[in-house]
Amino acid sequence: MARGFEVAVMHDFFIDRLVHVKKFDPLLRSVRKMARSGGGGMHAISQSEIRGGNAVNLAHALARLRVKTLLITHSDPAHEGMIRGAFEGLEAEVRVKPRPPGLTVAFEEKTNVMLGENGGAGSFGAEELDQSDWQSLKKTPIVCAVNWAANRKGTELVAGLRKRLGKRTTIFTDPADFRERLAEFKVYLDRVATEGLADWVSMNEEEASTTARLLKLGVSGPRDTCRALSRSLGVRFDLHARAGGCTSDGTRTFWSGARALNARRLTGAGDVWDAGAIYGSISGMPEEERMRFANAAAKLYVRSREAVGPTLPEVLREM
Repeated sequence: MARGFEVAVMHDFFIDRLVHVKKFDPLLRSVRKMARSGGGGMHAISQSEIRGGNAVNLAHALARLRVKTLLITHSDPAHEGMIRGAFEGLEAEVRVKPRPPGLTVAFEEKTNVMLGENGGAGSFGAEELDQSDWQSLKKTPIVCAVNWAANRKGTELVAGLRKRLGKRTTIFTDPADFRERLAEFKVYLDRVATEGLADWVSMNEEEASTTARLLKLGVSGPRDTCRALSRSLGVRFDLHARAGGCTSDGTRTFWSGARALNARRLTGAGDVWDAGAIYGSISGMPEEERMRFANAAAKLYVRSREAVGPTLPEVLREM
């Protein structure tokens, strides 16, 4: 890559087992009945296994959009090929630290419920990065540290990035579902606001609403929430929801709506939306257009037969 990386992404790799559920309640009743009768097998449950993790998904979606991407992640030897194979032919470099992958079972209906074992994603701090990594990161304008929720060292990782990279680097974070660690997340948010650990934060609507309540912000609706969180944290704030996408710098707020649709999958959709939002920023799109681009990327992903982000021409046609 002669021109260097445009975006770097870290840290998590998960092996995702998707369980495709028509309706949750009948499945839960069947599981309870089977357990009470002494256990046994339940057959004809549609499933698939894919490579996952917010960082791997985001990096792959960016590379599919022709963004020169550096992925720093973790795996054991048995599953490393699952990552590297996905990036073959793309303008991306993959660096894998020798730590076990995380494991996720995701039940997908109209919503998705995920059961996770974090593996190496659970304690990935700045000490995992070697001299070569830091040299590359210092030359990369946007560095993404995602899935704070799974990483007990998530705050340390972001703080380490800010300390070593300084203010010239844009630090992007999408914390994922932090609701099991609310007290710790509040401390992290306070440091983002007071120490400027991050420049750009992205969340889904439920995460953003929870954050607003945690910070005691009186808000109503996604646009108001997006603006209030941007102002409170001192960051560019992006919010993605079923009804569309929103972004704010604390003063100006832009919204682009999205039509309701029948989705084949939900797991990974937020990562593809983030990739679209980042691509739009790199490309210098006006903010409302950037939101339309991110919405279109996510729409194509949730409707695709394969769990893979769309290509740049596909998204441009969809817009």
